[in-house]
Amino acid sequence: MFNITRRKTIYLSIFIIIAILLFNFGCAKKTPSENIAIKINDYTLTADEFNELFTELKIQDTPEARKNFLNNLIIQKLILQEAQKEGLDKKKDFLKAIENFWQQSLLKIAIDEKVKEASGSMQITEQEIENNYKRWKKANPDNPKTLAELHDFIKWQLLRSKQNTVLNTWVEELRRESDINIDRNAIGVE
Repeated sequence: MFNITRRKTIYLSIFIIIAILLFNFGCAKKTPSENIAIKINDYTLTADEFNELFTELKIQDTPEARKNFLNNLIIQKLILQEAQKEGLDKKKDFLKAIENFWQQSLLKIAIDEKVKEASGSMQITEQEIENNYKRWKKANPDNPKTLAELHDFIKWQLLRSKQNTVLNTWVEELRRESDINIDRNAIGVE
């Protein structure tokens, strides 16, 4: 699906976005009633904010884990602050990476929402599962797997197939409803 370089770029973009969000989240003005637990130059974080960020990691809560998280947070903030001082957050390739990340994230969310919406009304019947198993068994007569062994897998495959059909129908509907003009010669596509 993605080549290794593309995947690394996406992961780097995700890391940078999260880091910026964390940086901006932590730089918000705190009310006097909130106790600042961490201050790294202009970046501040309350104990509640620190705990929320730590909890998002979904790792075992131990003093050692908290210490490691704090150390990583400090390193991250120092590097981000230095990068901003150097104007790296204004560079074209950084902004392009942000744009790509935004598009990929929005695309994933849109597809996930459509799948969730469609899946709520999808039914996979036992008859569909049995028919699918019979077709598979006919194509694989030497395979000893029983319907019981493959039941959940077949059900999952059927659900994915129905979800893909809904997504494809949705995309085709979007195409029909849109004004798309392409100069195929200009882009070298016939």
